[in-house]
Amino acid sequence: MASDKIAVIGDRDTVTGFQMAGVRMCTVSRSQEVTRSTLIDYFRNPDVGLIIITESLAKEVEDTILEISEAPIPVILLVPDRTGTTGAYEKLLRELVRRAVGIDIKI
Repeated sequence: MASDKIAVIGDRDTVTGFQMAGVRMCTVSRSQEVTRSTLIDYFRNPDVGLIIITESLAKEVEDTILEISEAPIPVILLVPDRTGTTGAYEKLLRELVRRAVGIDIKI
């Protein structure tokens, strides 16, 4: 099976934008539990190759993202929501690089 589908987890505005662009696997999350369970469900779906999640929601489930990011597919991409960036992307990226190469780098 090809992992060619895109899944989105975000606020209503972000999800609506991706739906207008043709993404069908979308979840509007209003709680940390929904975000975490949806992220795991999308991760386990062999059709999903890219999971897009807003930075604000990713910050709430950072531990889960770090845990599942060890797998090469699906790729998890953090995007800012309409309020702007939170810096969560840099923190997660720094941790993933530290795990991969064994040193902490300034991003």
